[in-house]
Amino acid sequence: MRPLLTDAHIGLFGSIRKIIANDPLLAGWIAKPPDIEGEGHHGVASGLVVESGQSTPWASLTFTGMRHSLDIRLIGEEAHVVTAYERLKWLLDEPAIELTGHFLADLVVVDSLGEVSTDGRLDLRVRIEALTIRE
Repeated sequence: MRPLLTDAHIGLFGSIRKIIANDPLLAGWIAKPPDIEGEGHHGVASGLVVESGQSTPWASLTFTGMRHSLDIRLIGEEAHVVTAYERLKWLLDEPAIELTGHFLADLVVVDSLGEVSTDGRLDLRVRIEALTIRE
């Protein structure tokens, strides 16, 4: 069963995509899927792939909201992936994201796990976590 998407979920993930798409360094990463099969990857375009995204209800004694996680992969030549990862962390450090009926309380790039192939390509998995609070 597919979970019901909330306004906060749609708005948050859409805003993150827009931040990436509007950045000159990262815009090309989401324009086309990466070539991750075959041999001789040198010079092949890099890519950013959304693996999964989910939201779960959250509450404290005084607030209600949602916890969100977004798992992505950055794939490409190692130096380019590292540069893109650092840029992504910088862009999402204090993003200006407005959400209808919610506000962004916290957003962080919490971890990454990478694997370098013998041809120098890096497949880096990144998780972005956020907390939105209902206004």
